[in-house]
Amino acid sequence: MFQFNRLRTAAPAVLCAALLLAIATPISAQGDFLASLDLDGDGVVTVPEATRARNASFPEVDGDGDGRLSPEEFDALLQGARDRYQGLGQHYHAREASPGRLDAFTFSDSDADGYVSLAEFERTSARFSRSLDRDGDGVISPMDFVR
Repeated sequence: MFQFNRLRTAAPAVLCAALLLAIATPISAQGDFLASLDLDGDGVVTVPEATRARNASFPEVDGDGDGRLSPEEFDALLQGARDRYQGLGQHYHAREASPGRLDAFTFSDSDADGYVSLAEFERTSARFSRSLDRDGDGVISPMDFVR
């Protein structure tokens, strides 16, 4: 189990990237990844569409159905993402905490109540989806994953 300690921190971009598994995903896996975000099936994934796709996963992640993610539920979300990331042939390397950086749970728990609410989850979904659109054209395409 991953430990969430508000004193130890890691770059949120690194951990959030694992949530959607897109950064540096091989071309062969990008089609499946993008298809999973293409909610309307039109072959185009817009930033709002990617955000809606991630937000739709909240009930599945909220195992006890209380409308908020505990550190354990959030941990399970991250672990599942890391497992899928490795299944795509990518290697996830946990990074040591560095001063001034927040871990993904602390970053998402903006009111510091020890849980990630649906509203907090949606805010991080929007931010992360925008980060996938590297060229800023409003569409997440395979070219956004080319380094």
